[in-house]
Amino acid sequence: MKDIDEMTDTIELLKKGIKTIIIYVVMLAIIVSSVVPFVYMFLMSFKSTINAYDFDFSLEKMSLIQYKKIFALNGFERYIFNSVYVAVVGVILTVIVCSLAGYAFAKLNFKGNDKLFLFLILTMIVPSEVIIVPLFLIVKNLGWLNTFKALILPLPTAFGVFIMRQAILDIPEDLINAAKIDGCGNLRIFFKIVLPMVKSSVLALSIFTFVGAWNNFLWPLVSCTKTEMKTLPLALSMMKTQYNTDVGLTMACAVINFLPPFIFYVLMQSKFKQGMTLSGMKG
Repeated sequence: MKDIDEMTDTIELLKKGIKTIIIYVVMLAIIVSSVVPFVYMFLMSFKSTINAYDFDFSLEKMSLIQYKKIFALNGFERYIFNSVYVAVVGVILTVIVCSLAGYAFAKLNFKGNDKLFLFLILTMIVPSEVIIVPLFLIVKNLGWLNTFKALILPLPTAFGVFIMRQAILDIPEDLINAAKIDGCGNLRIFFKIVLPMVKSSVLALSIFTFVGAWNNFLWPLVSCTKTEMKTLPLALSMMKTQYNTDVGLTMACAVINFLPPFIFYVLMQSKFKQGMTLSGMKG
């Protein structure tokens, strides 16, 4: 009987060990499949080749010539400025608008609050491409084509309002009521009490907005026809079209476009996770 029990325990340990090994192998495969494309992109950016399957990464075949071509692009500084300006101002505008709207939906009792919020959430299922034409016509009639207003004002979204509302809902009502008893108005309550308590969610929303604004391609392509108003992704796409046979240049453009939002995310990573948890979006 004792031998049977020992054998059973051994089998269970083997099963657990096999499961653990399988889990680690799957995780390793996922990590490798996620990292390899970025390593390939980075290494290929130092080569000048038309062969995407040229895996000879010896030092004598690698150089900075592709990056020199990009930085020598006429108006490159202007494209960088446009992208940075749109991303930074877009983040500020989105945080202000979405935080105020989230506070209103979370803490203010007005007629139709729930129905209006439901309608706002339903707009999230509509693909952004569907509203491109109506948005273009509105911007055109307002005379905003080829301006920063056209690039920045569409950035606040229902998703941002949702994130902030979920975070603000967790703030105790007692704090809000105590502030009202002390004579604070809604705006003062928002800036002095609410906003400091949801700063992690604000940072999470900032990351989403910055990455989205930086990588936005379709809307700037539609709303900006003048060269001096183009953002970096548009400028790099034009360069890739001009040198469409050079795989190295294409990868160098991808690296330059990828790095700023990646660095921004890395710097804010811990706050991003905390903000997602507070907004009710944890997995």
